[in-house]
Amino acid sequence: MTFEMFVQDMLARFPFLREECSAYMADDEPLAYIAFGCVLTPWLERCLETRDIANVIKICRFLEASALDSSSDERLSDLIAIELGEWLPGLRERSLLLSHLGHETQRVRSYHISRLDS
Repeated sequence: MTFEMFVQDMLARFPFLREECSAYMADDEPLAYIAFGCVLTPWLERCLETRDIANVIKICRFLEASALDSSSDERLSDLIAIELGEWLPGLRERSLLLSHLGHETQRVRSYHISRLDS
């Protein structure tokens, strides 16, 4: 997966999100930051709040696959780190999410935050 393919890969894995993505972009292709921040993140938050662990795991696996691929794609790494970094601090179910996020996803998020602090 690459930054350019993030939205297509997300929608291939979660096709029911296509309509919601399209609502943000009309006839244009959804942008990665919009798809992640306005569609994927709210769905993940709903899953966390309702304790829909099966879907939390599916989303976290997708994020982990993305994070693994981001080692060769800085834009993909930034997408993951920025979107998670902006959202996590205010998340009520943060500990539940962190217990399911993969090692590489957490590494990408932590690395990005440490770069901003320096």
